[in-house]
Amino acid sequence: MNRTDPLPWAAPIPRELPALRERQVEYLLSDESLKLTAVAMLNGLGTIRPVGDPAMAAYLLLQDEHQRLSQAKMFYFTEDIAQLVQHAARSVTDQWEIEPEELPALSGFALFPTPLATYTRTDGANVPIVAFSWGPTDLIDDPSTGVWITFWSATDYSAVEKELRRAKLSAAEAARYARTLHAELTWDNEIYLPFGHTEAPVIADPAEGPRLIDPRVVVAGQTTTAWLPVVIAAWLFCRPNSFTVAEDEHLPRTMRRRAERAGLETSPVRVVSVSRTPQRSATRPAEPSGRTVGVRFPVGPFVRRQAYGPGRQLRRRTLVAGHWRGPADAPIRIGKTVNLVNKRLED
Repeated sequence: MNRTDPLPWAAPIPRELPALRERQVEYLLSDESLKLTAVAMLNGLGTIRPVGDPAMAAYLLLQDEHQRLSQAKMFYFTEDIAQLVQHAARSVTDQWEIEPEELPALSGFALFPTPLATYTRTDGANVPIVAFSWGPTDLIDDPSTGVWITFWSATDYSAVEKELRRAKLSAAEAARYARTLHAELTWDNEIYLPFGHTEAPVIADPAEGPRLIDPRVVVAGQTTTAWLPVVIAAWLFCRPNSFTVAEDEHLPRTMRRRAERAGLETSPVRVVSVSRTPQRSATRPAEPSGRTVGVRFPVGPFVRRQAYGPGRQLRRRTLVAGHWRGPADAPIRIGKTVNLVNKRLED
C-alpha cells in the first residue's frame, strides 16, 4: 500500500452494524483498550484528558464512551448519501451553535461506508475517519448541558500485525491475534459542545496538560474542528427531506436477545439513503438544451439558518435539499462533485 493511500476500510453492510457496535462496546472495557488509551493519555494524545494518572484518565474516558455507545441508536449512511453529506457540510459556517433538538437521537452511532474525513499520521499514513458517536457525558456535573462527539477511525490492522510479527508470531498468527485484540474501529479523537454556544472556541493546544470539561465551553482540537460540519450535515440528513429515505433494518432475533442481555440499545439500524421516488416538488423541469439526459442526478444541498418564531427573530439550521435533474425513471448517479444550488447562505 502506498503511504499516501488511506488505510483499508471494508465497511459492513447495514445488518452487520449491530455486531460491529457490540464488538466495539466489548472492546472499550478490555485490558488492551485500557492499556492503549493510557499510553495515549501519557503521550498527550486526544483532545480531552481528565485529571488523574494516565490509567485513571483512560478508565474514565472508556467507561463514559461505553455508556454512550451501549445506549446509541445506530445510523448507517449509504455511499451515495455520504457524498451529499460531504457537500452540504461545506456550507455549515456556524458549527459551534448546537441545540438539543438538532440531534436525531439522544445518543447515536453513525457509520459511513466511505471516510467522512482523513488525516495524515506522523508515520505518513492517511487515517480514515469512518464513524462518529455522540451523547451526554458523565464527566461533567450536568450531562444535559451539551453533547460529546467521538470520532472513530478504521483500525490499522497492518500496523498491529507488524508489532506482533516482531514478537516472533507467524503471519497467520499475527493476523488472527490482531483481530482478536482490536475491534474494527479505533477511538481517534473527541469534541465537547455545550448547547446554545455561539462563539468560536480557543482550539486546544496538544501540549497542554489535562483539560477539564467546563459545561459552558467548547473543547475541540484542530482536526475535530474540521470534521464537525460533516457531523452537523449528517444529523440534518436524518430529517425528512426530498433527497433521502430512511429505512429501518431490524436486528435479527438472536442478536436482539444478546443485545438485551448485554444492556445494549436494540432499536433498528436507521439506514439513510437516496430516495428512488423523489417528490414531485423536488424536481425542476429540464430546460431545453438540445441534448438528452439519460441519468438522474442531484443539484446539491446546502445548509442555512432559517428565520422562525415571533417576528421571525429566531434562527434554526435547515437543510435546503436542492432538486433533482433528469428523467424520473432514469438511473441515479451521484458524481464526485455536486452542483451548488446557491453559493450565498443568507437567511
